[in-house]
Amino acid sequence: MNLSANSSSKMRASTNPLDGKEYKIMEKFHVHIYFTKNEIELAQKVRDELIRAIPQLIYVGELILKPVGPHSKPMFEIHIPAAEIDRIAAIIDKKRSGLSVLIHPVQDDELAAHTVFARWLGDRLKLDLNNLNPAKDTQQLKCSSM
Repeated sequence: MNLSANSSSKMRASTNPLDGKEYKIMEKFHVHIYFTKNEIELAQKVRDELIRAIPQLIYVGELILKPVGPHSKPMFEIHIPAAEIDRIAAIIDKKRSGLSVLIHPVQDDELAAHTVFARWLGDRLKLDLNNLNPAKDTQQLKCSSM
């Protein structure tokens, strides 16, 4: 799946192939890198390597040592510009050291972002989709990093 975006605007539209609806996608992607309690040291090493390898990172989160939100395992989160998603995803894939990675767009439909428009590197993990909002009235999601 090509996740590229047009960098000339703050949003772009993407059509959900399952329902034919158009969703507005923000010009950044969230990347969640998952680990187990036995992989904390490895996760920190991967986080540090990604910081060095990807100067375009918009946000780098700390290691979260327990499942939160829809995420079933401990993880850390980074935000990347959509204009460089394919190039940066290739770097993440090389640097992830076997850890599972979820890449998804920030968009007004959280459910579609985490499913239809999501891309996995490594093993696909089960997410708790019950609390993700389908299409919202707002044009964009607010991130805790903003």
